[in-house]
Amino acid sequence: MTSAIPDARATSPSADRRILSLLDGYVALAGGNLTLLEKDLYQLNVPAGDEARFGGRSVVRVAFSVDALELDDHAQMAIVGGPFVGQLIDAIRSRGSRMLAGWVVPRTADATAVPRFPVPLPRARAGEAQSTLARHRVGRLTARVAIRAGTELRERLADSAVYDLCSGIALPEDLIEACEHAAPPEAVSEHWRSVESISIQPVPVLVERMLSDLESALRAEIEQVASGAARSLAQELQRIERYYTMMLDDTGGRGTDIPDLASRRAIEAEHRRRADEERGRHAVRADVHPVQLSEWEIIVQRATWHLANQSGREASFTAQRALAGAGIWIYACETCGNTTPKALAVCRHNHVACDVCAAACGVCGEDFCRSHGTAACHIDGQAVCDEHARNCRTCRRPYCSAHEGRCEDGGHSACTDCLGSCVICGSVVCDKHALLSGADAPKGPRRFCHVCAHKCEGGAGEIVGPDEVADCASCERVVCERHQLRCAVDGKTHCSKHLRRTDRSRRLICERDRAACAHEPNAIFAADEVSACATCGQPNCEQHLNTCVVDGLRHCVDHIALVGDKPGSFACDAHRSTCHVDGYQFTRDGTSPCPCCDRRACAQHARECTHCRRLVCTRDYSAAHPRLCATCGKLTPVDDPDDELIAAAIELRGQDAASPKAWRLSRDTRHLIVELDLGWTRRIVMAVPHGQSRAERAVTHSALGSKTLR
Repeated sequence: MTSAIPDARATSPSADRRILSLLDGYVALAGGNLTLLEKDLYQLNVPAGDEARFGGRSVVRVAFSVDALELDDHAQMAIVGGPFVGQLIDAIRSRGSRMLAGWVVPRTADATAVPRFPVPLPRARAGEAQSTLARHRVGRLTARVAIRAGTELRERLADSAVYDLCSGIALPEDLIEACEHAAPPEAVSEHWRSVESISIQPVPVLVERMLSDLESALRAEIEQVASGAARSLAQELQRIERYYTMMLDDTGGRGTDIPDLASRRAIEAEHRRRADEERGRHAVRADVHPVQLSEWEIIVQRATWHLANQSGREASFTAQRALAGAGIWIYACETCGNTTPKALAVCRHNHVACDVCAAACGVCGEDFCRSHGTAACHIDGQAVCDEHARNCRTCRRPYCSAHEGRCEDGGHSACTDCLGSCVICGSVVCDKHALLSGADAPKGPRRFCHVCAHKCEGGAGEIVGPDEVADCASCERVVCERHQLRCAVDGKTHCSKHLRRTDRSRRLICERDRAACAHEPNAIFAADEVSACATCGQPNCEQHLNTCVVDGLRHCVDHIALVGDKPGSFACDAHRSTCHVDGYQFTRDGTSPCPCCDRRACAQHARECTHCRRLVCTRDYSAAHPRLCATCGKLTPVDDPDDELIAAAIELRGQDAASPKAWRLSRDTRHLIVELDLGWTRRIVMAVPHGQSRAERAVTHSALGSKTLR
């Protein structure tokens, strides 16, 4: 494995040092070969097993400037967002997202000096400092950042500041420079390897701080993209405004495509939708894709003080200095990471917080950090610890236990600003469970609890007190005097909710005397204005009822219809049939079943077949045989007839009759049509019902004519 990454002196101004660093790290990690061919032109021999990640290639040539790209037709440009950088990042992720880059060699081995406690402790005291040495991991996050807004897309590789992964603080510049010149891990002596290693903080906490640092570093570019997107959005909104304004200006003119108010409103809604769509498209979005966490190890001297406050809470505070760089002591708040605290306090949960993230509870006086309390009670503005902090279920605002009361109606706690007394019984209720009467109530606006409040059922449910209402005879609830009315049928007082006028007679009736027609469910009728249908039992008005000509009962229009065989008369479902040829309605006697298709047909659409003499519907005659029914038109010869057919022939002709010369047979829904050839143009046609051995109908045909035998 060899690496040919040059120093900054041999790097083209157009080259991105981060891509060079990533490429060098990949070669060192995967065991490949990187060769400098020309200035800014490199050849990467892909390690075995990684060819698929680079498009199946074992050799990739990479250019870091336009001049180098022109030297080789097969070279790829190393730019963020290009295919090569995407393939490189994918290959790095497959090997691991964390890389130990090196070891920061201590500048001095002297760890005897212990600093004084750095800042005041207003409500606590500190013990003697205890000094120890420890190995800390520090790291920098490299991420690919894509900034999108409208049609603009910018992609770049960005590095966060270097953070101490064990304490979560950002390192000063002198330590960052020391990390850049770190020794390889294998070059560290066994003496320093024996120093105890401190575990790192939870990764989500570290990543959140590093992403915040990346956001701060890219703030100027994000604002630049946002400014350009705002100008583009303004132009696009003006274009959309002109388009829809011109469209709406044509409303009502000759030849307009916007004929009514509903169409105009639809266009206005579409205008708003398009504008909102463009605002969303031009909103600035920054997508951060972590690529790799580069880590170093440093030796740190830690000075730890044991702290205790007047409430008996205990915690420890640790200052640290790296035995490299300038060796300056760093006093950082473990809660918020503030490196310049002006005062420290012991949180009631036994850890240290600084003056930025700590406060004293306005109820118990104990110190707490911002993670274990509320910034301010909305009533007096005092900070509150988590033991005495509350969140009002009524107004959704924070408050302290000193301003807490209980709602007797809802059975829950609430802040005192949301509580009040009922004017009738004196119960304390919150704003959520209290009911207020309006200014137009008989006794003006008042506050009631749930038990004492009443709703006037005669209007729109106005809140009134028990001393302002009377009972409704219909619903036995309450109605105020302004909404009391009387039913024209029973003469009793009802609220307006239970009185309606009928749609036909316009009589004012109560709910008990009200009825509905099944065919007009939204119309109101009196009970004596509807009758029940004899078929379905549903109530119907006189306009939707008719009398059956057969049974003389009243049926609704869904179950009765005009019949053709008795003009002007109606028949119900039970006494009505339909001709399947023309779909007209008839009484049951007005149609008969067709023996061919078994469907009913009227007399007008049924005629006698000249062959079998059955009444067959006109649908079962074909143009090829207009006088023969469909069954007779498809008779086929049979050599061995069934016993039932032979028995039917014997029953018709007698036992001693001459045997026929030939048999022909056809079948339909009701009969077997049998034709017996007796010779000398004589034939007998029988219609034998299915499963029987006796002909239902029989006809003889000869040169002298036809004769019906049965």
